[in-house]
Amino acid sequence: MHSAMNIFGKLVLLAVLALAGLAVWLLPKTRLVSGREIGERLFVVTYVVGAFCGAAGLVALFAWPGRVRDWHLWELSLAPLVLLYAYWLAVMRKARTSQVIDEKQDADMAKAGALAWGLSVPAMLLAFQLSQAGLFDPTLWFPYYLLVTLLLHSVGTLYYFKRQ
Repeated sequence: MHSAMNIFGKLVLLAVLALAGLAVWLLPKTRLVSGREIGERLFVVTYVVGAFCGAAGLVALFAWPGRVRDWHLWELSLAPLVLLYAYWLAVMRKARTSQVIDEKQDADMAKAGALAWGLSVPAMLLAFQLSQAGLFDPTLWFPYYLLVTLLLHSVGTLYYFKRQ
């Protein structure tokens, strides 16, 4: 038997995915996507939102471990970022290329990806130790990994981008 919150969470996720799909399909046909590249402001906003989504998801994961899975809280914490990436896809569709970021942004994202990958190993070691001690539900390993790497990659990208 599904709880009302479980069904509500699924409906919200479905609505977000439908909205994202509509945005990718319709936005390139409007003036809302004026540029043919991801500007500095949108780039920074995307990774600030990514950091907040990752942090909010991790907080929910540790605050309500049983409900984060049943109520789809970790997926819902990613919804704002999904909508931002839908906008990125709309820009790519309008530009008719996937090359919508500059070389520095691309290099910053690559460095942050390496950082996130490297730091994900100790983060997973922590999850393993907590799981062995009975303090962490093993069914939450995937959401934990996804949210930790999102947080690390977003913060790393912002760090390298602002460091210049």
